[in-house]
Amino acid sequence: MPYTLRTMTEADDARRAALLNIGEPEPITVETIRDWRRSESPERIVLRLGAVNDMAGIAAYGHALRDSWNATGVFWLYIVVDPAERRQHAATQLFDALSAFARDHGATRYYAEVRDNVLEGLLFAEHCGFRVERHIFESTLDLATFDETRFAGAIEATEASGIRFFTLADLDDTEEAQRKLCEINERLGRDVPGSDSSPRPFEAFQKQVCQAAWYRPDGQIIAADGDRWIGMTAVGYFESPQPMMWTMFTGVEREYRGRGIALALKLLAVRCARRYGAAHMRTNNDSENAPMLAVNGKLGYQPQPGFYKVVRNLG
Repeated sequence: MPYTLRTMTEADDARRAALLNIGEPEPITVETIRDWRRSESPERIVLRLGAVNDMAGIAAYGHALRDSWNATGVFWLYIVVDPAERRQHAATQLFDALSAFARDHGATRYYAEVRDNVLEGLLFAEHCGFRVERHIFESTLDLATFDETRFAGAIEATEASGIRFFTLADLDDTEEAQRKLCEINERLGRDVPGSDSSPRPFEAFQKQVCQAAWYRPDGQIIAADGDRWIGMTAVGYFESPQPMMWTMFTGVEREYRGRGIALALKLLAVRCARRYGAAHMRTNNDSENAPMLAVNGKLGYQPQPGFYKVVRNLG
């Protein structure tokens, strides 16, 4: 059946959240969507569409977007369809419209993410000309059962080697500290398997990270050798439906790896999460990031469904 496509507005936030929650592992609330909107870069190129019919209302949602720091020509596409409305061509209509928008704005490559436990989504992506580029594993750590005594002395041993740990809260979360946080995020982020973004301007980082609702200065944990910041982990706090924390990113400079710094950072992150009463921690890692996967396995993270990063190059 044909659907009417229309631009999504703030009035549609509740329906958008409901559709997003069909495929997301952790609940997305209306406030989450509003926080995304507040933190959006004014330079972002974006189109958000709903597929509407008289019976189901907004039966599907999709967007195409690109930020100024993305690699030249890259657009991210996302589509989700109400299960009751699948196989009615809503996804195809959305894909055609979003593709046309992206092409009109200079797209040469599309990226998307497809949950690895939803075969139907992967088949649709392949039908649209995408191929799997990377596999991202997700995992969770149950904080109620986590036993830190298994790692007694790990943090102290790293500190004894000359590495010190502190948080942005310890630095009063000043703009100078946030600028250094941005710099280490961008530097270490480029070393993550599959990274292809250009450096993100500080103003965008500050808005999207430091001013986000999930941001906690004491969840931005730094490892330093003297005055040099050589590693970090970042955990964000989310309340719904019960307190939990996402490990957004963990990284250590290449020449400092193999010294237990990542493990110490993650143990400090666990302590932070427990201070906030989080029930569990969630993270994701590229399938080729064997060292970080090994650290998570050592801590006791349990595998969960992840996602494929898929790509389509435009000829």
